[in-house]
Order: sequence, then structure tokens, then C-alpha cells
Amino acid sequence: MVSMFSIFQPRSPMKTLPNGRRKAAALSARGDSYRSCLSTLLAIATMTGAISVAQGHTAQQQQQQQQQQIGLTHMRIVAPELTGAGITVAQVEASQSCHSDKFEPSCTATGQPNSKFTFINRFGSVSLIQNIRAESAHATQVGRIFYGNEGGNFRTGLCPGVDHIDVWDARALYRQLCSASPSLIPPGQTTAPAIVNQSYVFEAATASEIQSVDSLFDNYAVRHNTLFITAIGNGLSMTTDTSRPSQVNPPADMYNGLAVATSDGNTGIGPTCNGRSKPDISAPGNETSYAASLVSGAATLLLQAGREGLGGSTAASTDIRVIKALLLNGASKPPDWTNSYTIYTNVYSFHAPDAFTLTPLDPRYGSGVLNIYNSYRNLVAGEHSPTISTNVNIHAMVRTYPHAAAQEPLEGWNLGSSSTPSDGNRLHHYLFHLSGTSTTSWNLTATLDWDVTWAGSTLMMNHFYLYLLNSSGVVAWSKSFIDNVQQIHLTGLAPGTYDLVVMELGYTVPIFRSHYAVSWDFTPNHALVAKRHH
Repeated sequence: MVSMFSIFQPRSPMKTLPNGRRKAAALSARGDSYRSCLSTLLAIATMTGAISVAQGHTAQQQQQQQQQQIGLTHMRIVAPELTGAGITVAQVEASQSCHSDKFEPSCTATGQPNSKFTFINRFGSVSLIQNIRAESAHATQVGRIFYGNEGGNFRTGLCPGVDHIDVWDARALYRQLCSASPSLIPPGQTTAPAIVNQSYVFEAATASEIQSVDSLFDNYAVRHNTLFITAIGNGLSMTTDTSRPSQVNPPADMYNGLAVATSDGNTGIGPTCNGRSKPDISAPGNETSYAASLVSGAATLLLQAGREGLGGSTAASTDIRVIKALLLNGASKPPDWTNSYTIYTNVYSFHAPDAFTLTPLDPRYGSGVLNIYNSYRNLVAGEHSPTISTNVNIHAMVRTYPHAAAQEPLEGWNLGSSSTPSDGNRLHHYLFHLSGTSTTSWNLTATLDWDVTWAGSTLMMNHFYLYLLNSSGVVAWSKSFIDNVQQIHLTGLAPGTYDLVVMELGYTVPIFRSHYAVSWDFTPNHALVAKRHH
């Protein structure tokens, strides 16, 4: 790949500016003065690189293997109608030339008509016509993976039927988010993108710059139900300029989006510079840009399925918290997956602070490797409310619900709401019965996530924990206090009755109407093996 470079402007005295302009200026004030192309606004670097073909394999064979690995082959068999139809997406690219716009994918090479595209260049100018002088090989490859429609099953991207594609120069998109009333609906369009694929990073960002970037993206995601899916960066050549450097670069480290690593190529690893568990998920590809394209395509397919009512309530199943939970819960766990960073300490120089050695996700794979079929199955299993909800004293032990009650289906999801009393915790119980004999065992993956917001530079975050209990007590838990995702992954569960508990931590005053998304999948061991070979 092309080496990364910073295009922040040199440091200069800061003037008092309105909030949006002040954030933009804070980012533009950082960088290396000796570079000749430092006149642009941000430190944006494109993650380029040609897709290599493994020796002895054709491009067709490699893509077919990749599609099988992420569950797309089976997905297209059971739900061929899911092509991204009716969905507007966005592709955000850094220019391959800092002196001009080179951010556009080739319409012809992606197999999509020019009429499906809107292009927004670095100055914010909008065009409906591709400019061949602005064409980017990197953007073209990302587009082919994401929404390509070249004909022939193996040559088609994940969502060739998308309704429209907004292609943004990353500098223009950031300026738009800094505006007083940010909107990602370009002039002449009527629909905002629901899924935004991002293949760039703000390189060498400081802690304050990271905070400014995260707050803009997180708040926009909440207000507009927009899912940002961002490549984290390709490794040691791309790190933050913080006291604890991280290979997870902004905007990938935002709370409410999905940060993507590659499972088999050049990739950064987590955590973030403040110890949070990122990446969220991984996918095959020799660069993180191409892995992110696969995840964006998968999210688009789930969004279409939700809009068409395949998961039940369209309002709930199209919520970005639900889509995020489904993608993370459906991911396949590689043999070396772990949610303890301690085993990586002697391998990588980037590892979690000592206080957070037990983390929700793996620092290399996140929740695992993308499997769109598993996530789709989880969606169509339907939404199921808690069996019952209870309150406990804020200092009380978490206990399983002791009374007989209807059991939940062994696979499903819920967009739940929670109102927590003062000085108490709110517990939402999902009860399950795992049948079988003494020789039967079960596996479980359960994922919980929720959104955060920012008030200026102050993070506003409710805290949720995830427990699995039985009559003997706590079987497992995920209770990171710094993340807005929790995950439990267990193998070899004995038959019996289990209580999956989503707990919202209380405060001295009541907490009204917070929301979370939870997804679960209990699978007999023999069925799990069959599912992973789809």
C-alpha cells in the first residue's frame, strides 16, 4: 500500500471561532510544515493497494472463497432478493492527490450507471457526472466490492441493487459535519445515506482531535440513524499521536459506528488510545479498506431485510443499534479469538491498559469474522421482548429471576428500552431452556450495544452490563465500563435453564427511556459445526 502522510496544516495560534469552525480548525492546526501539500483542511490518508491473488488461485476462485467465508454464498441462495434495493449509501474517499480531486470510482468499472451516482468534491461542489480526471483506482475497487454490478455471480458486489450512491471527498464530508446543521443529503437529492462506507483515516491525531472527530460522527449517527462503517488503518504505519498510541485511527474509533479490521491482511489492531475495545469486526481482504467494503455491503443487505419486514418491526430492525448487534453477533470466531488482551502482550506493543485486561472483543478480530448469513438468520428469528424486567438496589448482587416464566426462542434480538430508578439498577431478563442429556452441550454468543451522545466535549453515556446466570449464580459476564458494546461467547454449556440479563447501571437520579439492542444465538454443538461450513 502507499505509505500514509499527514496533510494537517502547521500549528498556528487559534482564534475564537464558532463551535463547528473551531473543531475544524483544531484538526487543521496539526502537521508537518515541510510537506508541499499541507494546504488542505485535514489529515486524511487513503488506504490503497492492489488486491493480490494467491498463488495457484484465479481472481474468480479467490472471490468465490471469500464470498463463501463471509456467508454471502448461502445468503444468496436463501434470500436472492436482497441486493440493497431501495437503499441510498455513501462512499467516502480521501483523494489520491492532495493537490486535486482524485476520489471518484469509475462508474463503468463498477458496472453501475452514471445516473446512480452523486459526486461531492473537496470544495463541496456537487456533480452528477463522473470526472475521468478525478478517477481513483482505490475508490473503484472499494465500489466494486461494495455495490459492483459487473454481471456474473462472482463478479457482483454485495449489494448491486442499491438505489443511489453518494461519493464524498472526505474533506467535504468533514466540513459538512462541522456545519451548524449537518446534513448528508446533497443538493438535488431527497434521501440521506443510511450506510456510509469510509476508507480513510485522520492520521497522527491527538487526543483532543480524536474527541472532536468522534463527537461529530457519534452525534450525527444518533440524530439521523446513520451507520458509519470505517476501516481502522493498516497497522504500524498509521497510529495516533497520543500518550498511548493506537492503531485504531479516527473516525474508526467513534463509539456509534463499526470499526473494521482485516482478518487475513495488513491491519491495525486494538484497542483505542483510551483502552476501548476496537475493532468491532473483521472481514477478509488484504487491506482494511476492502474489508470495510464487505461489512458495509452486509449492513446494507440487513437494512433492506429490515425495511421489508423480514425481522418483524421495521422501525426496530432498521435501527443502527440492532444492525450493529446483528453483525457482531453473527461473526464467526477464529480459533485464536479471545476477549482477553493479556495473551497479546508479548506479541504486540499495543495492548489494553492493565485495568481493562478483560474486554468485550478481540483486539485483532473484534467480534470475529463477518458472516452475513449468520446475521441474517439472527434477524429473521425475530424480535423478542424480555421475559420480565426487575429493579434491584444499586449495591445488590445480580441474581437470576427465580420464578417460572415463558422461555425465549433460542435465537433472536430485541431493541429494548430501560428506565432506571434512583439508586437502583434495572434488570431485563431473557430466560432460556436448553434441552438435552448429560452428553449434550450448547454454545452461546450474545451481543449488547447502545449509543452515546456528546454535549460539547463531554461524553454522555449510560452503562449497560451483560450477564448469563443459572440457578447456581453467574456463569459469565461482560461489563466493560468504558465500552458501549458487551459480548459473551461461551462453548460447552450444559442443558438447563439460563437467564441472560441486560443490566442498566443506575445513578443517584432516575434514568428515563434509554435504549439498547441485544442479539443472542444458542446453538447445539453439532449444529454450530454445520452452520460454520455454510
